[in-house]
Amino acid sequence: MKVSFKFDSEIGFTSDDSKKKIEFKNSIVNKDEYHSPTELLLLAMGGCTSDDVLNILKKMREKVKSYRCEVTGEKRDTDPKMLKYAEIHYIFDGDVDSESVKKAIDLSLEKYCSVSLTVKGAGIPVSYYYTINGKDYR
Repeated sequence: MKVSFKFDSEIGFTSDDSKKKIEFKNSIVNKDEYHSPTELLLLAMGGCTSDDVLNILKKMREKVKSYRCEVTGEKRDTDPKMLKYAEIHYIFDGDVDSESVKKAIDLSLEKYCSVSLTVKGAGIPVSYYYTINGKDYR
């Protein structure tokens, strides 16, 4: 696995490998229309665990009609400005059993999702809750 990017004086950084272009900000350009590297980490964690959860639920024959994921985090005020925490909100609509969802999420965050396991390995707490058809489970 390899990625590469270059400095762009209008954007911050732009990937320049053979894949689809990704643009993200840095502290020099700092345009709010682009994601920061830490926001990209949260996106990566959400994408990683979501892929696990949806695949596990598919194997459980749960009928997910729609799905959304929101990941919230906050950085420290002092250097190094690491994340203080990350909280993942999994949002489902469909004929989905809450215990199956909990099991799928736990498997992802404790066994399969390499990004969240890396974040937790750095000592950053990762919590979650989920919503099924408008009802929150914490």
